[in-house]
Amino acid sequence: MAVFNTGYYHAMDRGQAIHDDFIEEPIKLEDEEKKPITNLGPQEIGKGASIMQHQLQALNAAIKEGAGKVELVFSGRGKGNQQAFTPESFDREERKDMKALAEVNEVRTTTHATVAAEGLAGLTQEGFNPQQRYETLKELKKAIDFSAEATTGGAVVVHTGEWQRPISEQRWNGDNIKFSGFEEESEKAPVMVVDDRNGHIQAIRKDQDFFEPKFHTAESYEKVAGRKLIGTKDDRGNIISKEDWVDIKGNAIKQDWEFDLNHAEDMFERVPIWDGAGTKFETEKRTFDYFEDKAKGWNERHPDQTLTPEEMFFKTQYMNQVLQAKGHSLYYSQRYETHVYTIQKLRDALDFYNNLEEDMPEEDKWKILRKRHASVYGHGGDLVPPSDNEMPSEALQRMIKEEEFQMKHIHEAAASADVQASQHMEAIKHVKTVENYGLKESARTLAEAGVLAMQRTAEHRDSLKESIYIAPENWQTKNYGSHPEELKNLVLEGRKEMVRRLAPSKGEEEAKRLAKEHIKSTIDIGHMNLWRQHMERKEGETDKEFDKRFNNWAIGKVKDLHKAGVLGHFHIADNFGYDDEHLTPGRGNAPIKEFIQLLEKEGYKDFIVEGGSFNFQTTLPDALTYFGSPVYSVGMGGGRFNQFHQTHFGYQAPPLYIVGAYSPTNEWKLWSEVPIE
Repeated sequence: MAVFNTGYYHAMDRGQAIHDDFIEEPIKLEDEEKKPITNLGPQEIGKGASIMQHQLQALNAAIKEGAGKVELVFSGRGKGNQQAFTPESFDREERKDMKALAEVNEVRTTTHATVAAEGLAGLTQEGFNPQQRYETLKELKKAIDFSAEATTGGAVVVHTGEWQRPISEQRWNGDNIKFSGFEEESEKAPVMVVDDRNGHIQAIRKDQDFFEPKFHTAESYEKVAGRKLIGTKDDRGNIISKEDWVDIKGNAIKQDWEFDLNHAEDMFERVPIWDGAGTKFETEKRTFDYFEDKAKGWNERHPDQTLTPEEMFFKTQYMNQVLQAKGHSLYYSQRYETHVYTIQKLRDALDFYNNLEEDMPEEDKWKILRKRHASVYGHGGDLVPPSDNEMPSEALQRMIKEEEFQMKHIHEAAASADVQASQHMEAIKHVKTVENYGLKESARTLAEAGVLAMQRTAEHRDSLKESIYIAPENWQTKNYGSHPEELKNLVLEGRKEMVRRLAPSKGEEEAKRLAKEHIKSTIDIGHMNLWRQHMERKEGETDKEFDKRFNNWAIGKVKDLHKAGVLGHFHIADNFGYDDEHLTPGRGNAPIKEFIQLLEKEGYKDFIVEGGSFNFQTTLPDALTYFGSPVYSVGMGGGRFNQFHQTHFGYQAPPLYIVGAYSPTNEWKLWSEVPIE
């Protein structure tokens, strides 16, 4: 049997009963002088199974099409159905059949967890939800169990889609390569923080305006106080700087104390600036730029406690709410001690008059009767005629009751305000960026899935061709995880969490080896190409120059991921940089050629070509033709890979008679409905 580079004719062809005189030389391309893009062939470059078919049937069809590698794909979530099946839609016998079918045809199979599960952190509209994270993890567990029982091992792909973030604001944006989500994103993008106690998310838009009270600094308060403050030592021993806030005594209140809960009471002592003409206190308008500058200054002074602008904003808002609550508490409680003193005096008087009235003869009590005036209630005064007579004890009991009502109101209002102040002060400590919080949640999911992949690999080692590993895939650009740097962070943080879980029983070094073996990434070059729409064009840059710069960036990022040791699995599809249309490779503008050549050079051999809406059956042979993969044929004619899917051993017409493994099914008929004899 003739062998040309790949040793491959067809996934079902192993050389039995094939005579050399039927083997033609490798078919030459029309532009035969052109060097092939790659020497990789159908054994390294496979296809995804049809998501619209029973996966056993889809695997069978892909093998008969000539695929040497097939990825089984699921679209359902939870309980499956015929239109959206899940791994659990296929029973143990069907799983055995899938594995046997792959084994007998020497085909490798991998798994794509349901495409309905995006995001590993458990994000919902309300925030990060542990129940949602569990549901996603459950889908991964189902896919891993399926992979162990039905495939030859390898990748279990899952889409990332962790949370939305403004593209233009990310740290990975460089000077030469800049990305933005939309034209005005840097001015209008929403930014979010999360409460790390419960995963609750808060968001504001960068184009919102905010107002804060305007407080005296030492520089401005010198004029009010009529004495020098700057450079002097205050009553507490602090040297006063001109930018320090001050209290009414001129003591310094350092700006760095703003988020120090030990100095929360000091913040309450700041002196607001009074606008005499407007009979109000002055306020200042703040834009998001102010909080960016404020965060920058804070980080320069506190390199070990850095804050992002959004953290700075929400911490400031919480502090303002603390001050508001404290003000309410003070307002309600300012006369509290007076009320306490008054009610005690009223009770003493009541005791006196109770004794007096008890000892006084009935006929003499008229002498101490008093008229009940409306002024007792605090309004009306002498303008309202007095009402019925009452004894002093009755008047005192009524006044005591009124004082008790006043004190009850103070208790409830002031205590409630103090509770709010305490809650806001506590919230200041728990403001975190979405990335810091979400990355930990995503890592937990990856680590738990990685541990299960490790366990299933050990249990099914004899029937697997390679270890099972969880392989998060870069997906939509609007979500975290789609950028190469973000995908790298996910993999590395997932491995770190897996090591933390395994190290106590396995040891640090073995835990690291296992984490690297069972958590890798899936890079989809079509998905990466979607970043093309977000890359900012340089002034005067031509289309050719723009494309070259983008392609260099994309391939450079793949190199970085290789150096970081996070690569594992690869998807190949094309598009024009806007949406993931799964065009045939080479027919869009994704840098597929450079992608394949780089990865082949580095020794990777795990590629899946993904079909789209109109090219599902043709995309793999068309891709192999585009790559210039070696091909040879039996019989007359022949052609490129992309001609084989419509021919039978060199002929365009259907065969009159075929047998054995080449026969599709016994139910196959000609167009005339006449069965093959």
